[in-house]
Amino acid sequence: MNASFGTRRANLAETVIHELSNRIDNGTYGPGQKLPSEQELCKEFGVSRPVIREAVASLRLGGRLIARQGVGVFVVEQDVKRLGFALSTAVDDVRAAAHVLELRLGIETESVARAAERRSPTSVAQITEAFDRFNALDGSNLEEEARADFEFHLAIARATNNPHFPQLLEALGPDIIFDLNLKHGQSTGKNRLAHIKKIGREHGAILSAISMGDVNAARSAVRKHLEESLSRYQRLVDSGD
Repeated sequence: MNASFGTRRANLAETVIHELSNRIDNGTYGPGQKLPSEQELCKEFGVSRPVIREAVASLRLGGRLIARQGVGVFVVEQDVKRLGFALSTAVDDVRAAAHVLELRLGIETESVARAAERRSPTSVAQITEAFDRFNALDGSNLEEEARADFEFHLAIARATNNPHFPQLLEALGPDIIFDLNLKHGQSTGKNRLAHIKKIGREHGAILSAISMGDVNAARSAVRKHLEESLSRYQRLVDSGD
């Protein structure tokens, strides 16, 4: 994907996000109401499925929509209780990123184990699709890279067949994206593609363990994937104290 194509898709997604937000605000789509299907939205807006998926993912991360596996995407009920974690908005706040990673370690180590234990052909296919989306990136769009990384982990959470895992990750979505933007932003220039390939290999080890139903290997692969960044953040925090 070249930079101009990525920019154009991002602009189209912003247009869809703005219109869907307006419809939620004015009651066209009321609380608890199911959104039209991807196919219907693509036809209405004249855009591709990736654009619609990106717009819906953004609104989900913003707490406006919620996905119910096998059912569809719905407007969040006004009285739904959602978790909120107020992190520093400083881009270089590695302490906040370390806090997010510590929490993710606890959640995702168990999430990936349940995904390996309860995997199905459909859930493995969905994780593989997210895996392929990340690996197709060329390093030109940091925000897209972070979101694709998050979607891989979210697909694993959905594979647990326990709705609380994906709901919790979605509630933490903005904070996880904050961490991923910081993580991916630490590599520049020629190191960008090398970084993507490294993360892709780590994702591949996780996907392989889930596909084989190897609970211990899945836990180990996720722990290795997350702990490297956590150790790096901790060294930066310690050096600044």
